[in-house]
Amino acid sequence: MSPPPGSPRTNSPREVTVVVCINVLPLVFTRASLTESCPWHVEWSTSSYGLFLRNIVSGQRFKPMFIGCPEVFIPKQDEQSVRLLLLHSFNCIPVFLDTTVAHRHFQGFCKGVLWPIFHNVVDVYNSAELKLDDFDTTSSSSSTLASSPPPDPGVWLPPASWNPASQDKCWSEYCHVNRLFAKKVLENWQPGSVIWIHDYPLLVLASYLLRKLRGGGALALFMHVPFPSSEIFRTLTVRTELLRAMLCANHIGFLVFEHARHFLTACKRLLGLNYRTSHTGMLAVEYNGRLVLVTCSHCGTELHHMRALLGKLDSDPRAVALQATLAPLVHKFIFASVDRLEGLCGVPLKLRAFDRFLHMYPHRRTDTVLVQFGISLDCRPNDYHRTQQYVEKFVGELNRRWGTPTHPVVVYEERAHMQAQERMALWHVGHVFLDTCVRGGLSMLPFEFLAAHHGGDRPGVLVASEFACYSRILNGALLVNPWKADDVVAALVKAVEMPPYEMKSRFALNFKFLLDNPVSEWGARMLADIQKAGVPTTSVPPPPHPTTATSSRGGGGCDCVEVGFGFDYRVVQFSPGFAALDVDDTVKKYATTSRRLLVFDYGGTLSWTLCLMDDEASMYYYYRNPDDKEAAAGDEMDPAARLASVRKRDGQVRTPVSMETKASLELLCNDPCNVVVVWSNGRRVELDHEFGSIAGLHLISDSGYFLRKSDSVVWESLYADAPDDFAWKPQVANVVRTYVGRTNGAFAIVNETSVTFDYHNSDPEYGEMQAAELYEHLSQLLKKDKVAIARGKGFVEVHRFGVNKAIAISMVLTFCKDKAGASPDMILCVGDDESDEPAFKSMLIVCGYK
Repeated sequence: MSPPPGSPRTNSPREVTVVVCINVLPLVFTRASLTESCPWHVEWSTSSYGLFLRNIVSGQRFKPMFIGCPEVFIPKQDEQSVRLLLLHSFNCIPVFLDTTVAHRHFQGFCKGVLWPIFHNVVDVYNSAELKLDDFDTTSSSSSTLASSPPPDPGVWLPPASWNPASQDKCWSEYCHVNRLFAKKVLENWQPGSVIWIHDYPLLVLASYLLRKLRGGGALALFMHVPFPSSEIFRTLTVRTELLRAMLCANHIGFLVFEHARHFLTACKRLLGLNYRTSHTGMLAVEYNGRLVLVTCSHCGTELHHMRALLGKLDSDPRAVALQATLAPLVHKFIFASVDRLEGLCGVPLKLRAFDRFLHMYPHRRTDTVLVQFGISLDCRPNDYHRTQQYVEKFVGELNRRWGTPTHPVVVYEERAHMQAQERMALWHVGHVFLDTCVRGGLSMLPFEFLAAHHGGDRPGVLVASEFACYSRILNGALLVNPWKADDVVAALVKAVEMPPYEMKSRFALNFKFLLDNPVSEWGARMLADIQKAGVPTTSVPPPPHPTTATSSRGGGGCDCVEVGFGFDYRVVQFSPGFAALDVDDTVKKYATTSRRLLVFDYGGTLSWTLCLMDDEASMYYYYRNPDDKEAAAGDEMDPAARLASVRKRDGQVRTPVSMETKASLELLCNDPCNVVVVWSNGRRVELDHEFGSIAGLHLISDSGYFLRKSDSVVWESLYADAPDDFAWKPQVANVVRTYVGRTNGAFAIVNETSVTFDYHNSDPEYGEMQAAELYEHLSQLLKKDKVAIARGKGFVEVHRFGVNKAIAISMVLTFCKDKAGASPDMILCVGDDESDEPAFKSMLIVCGYK
């Protein structure tokens, strides 16, 4: 029995509370008599989904607490009594919603937007009518489908098909419901608890929880449905909000790698995030210095529970009634199916294939039967009614074609629910489990079928769609493409005629997975991974040196900083000892020091990266336009004049550095207490053009190869004593240009001392593939040359070996000492990318800080 929400808990030292967040609680509600204290009877659901949720958290180590909505709408006057009943009897915390909010959240956004998008399908059958084959042996009805009947309201508002004009309102209600869940979770969360969020109705819940938990605790998300390809997912107007909210979890679970791959690709393409394999073998997304772990794992069902249900079939009235219905069919070969009546389940495709099977094999019309149960839906009415009409039409047509009034070839029944005992009764008499879904998520039905046939005389056979998730792990199943009717027919024939030894071998392959992965053990493994992924919150330590302020991005470790608002809120993780730049503290230090060294990165910090790319594109056009006389005379210009001419093309002047930034640099340089440096990987001509007019500014170009001191207009090479051997440049430039030609959006930068392959603007995945291949190619090509090959975020650069910005900084530092008679008492170095980190560290060493 659990204490009321918010009260202290006294768990045993080894017991961990797992807060399981689900949209609908796995409970069944029925009205009680007026004489009872609580007006509702409640019991655990025996649906396949309900049984899954009940068993994922079990054993001595974990104590489950479920937070979700009741399956029915509870009147206000009943909420308190229902809340107490659920808490004390089921350890469940209800989230009560009014009908309008629930309708917009579930019917509107979840089922109207996310469901079709996440299944890569918006309208399975488009607007065309699906027809059966027109065989010569009998006539077929070609009448058009009747219009959809009006849906029954039930406890919901009348279901409505998705209206895109209502998207914004439904999105706000979706977020509102997730906030209500977050409030309930926080009321019942205790340090050390695990929060496990389930499926797409609660995708943004992790974001609301993280900002309150401040990065502490184990926070996980598990997806029961597929994740769409990035090309489909990007059609969502809230795509980045959903991705960022999901990445607030420490651990994200998917059923199969295909779904995880789509998620990782979406993170790469839409957010520019990299992913890799962690040391534990899990996939990991690098997000703001954190590693969000991603796993791919499917579960089975609880064999002992299913076998217990099988042993009680004769005592359960519903199972007895179903057995009586199926009794006349036991002498036949039975194909058994239970499917929701929606297009994604592919029931019409199954009936088309079975129709063709009976047409091609007439002798099977009397000894085979398809027993199909359809589960009605209270959402997506257009899809439901269209599928329902196709199924009823096809069932009637098949029975007229191949059956008789007393011996139908298809036994069909539509139900609102089908209890576990009834399903086990069906699976027990069925010879083949038949599934032709066109896109499937979590399904426990094939595992129930395996459990029902364990120890029997005739092992069951699975005929499964290759689009079902479980088809990846049940290696003994006969896989079919449901869109190809002949493929399904061949599998049906093989299942009917399969020899006993093959049947047993295939069943053993499937049953082995069921034995090794019951829901309880699978849940324990997942929770162990989730606990490892939890990141503890630690306070940010003071700066390592009282007079050094650093602004840069780092990764790894466990120091966390909260940044952002709304769905841009995130916890950024830094290396141990990282000091976040305190702007107020920096201003105070600036005011109290008299010998200051200020170093600024150029590309991306002082300049617009897009404008620098525009320069490269314009320069390319400048040389490639044969009809432009000005361009033809370009070779006669000096580099500075050529760059100026490029930036003035088309009547516009493009400047990477704003006038405000230049004015600020001039103010800093006018202070005699400051030594100001701008460094860049780029060319001397660019820095001259941008900053040549600013007196007192030191410039470092080509990653530290050239230095222009503040008291000079002449650039000096810092490697004048070494021979300038750049014989490798033409060959490298040709190789890089070849890769540029094969990588849309990439471009080459050929400087005096380096060659760069820049793919910031290319396809993220393909750019990474090309960069990796180029890196390996250049490593082999240049292994005898004295060069360094650097690979950073969005670029691969080849430059002379030993060239380092820190060496140029050491010369500037000498200049500072000669000027002020002492070392600087403040150093401020500002960059914009992780690739600046090595230069920062080298500079600190040169300046005497270890």
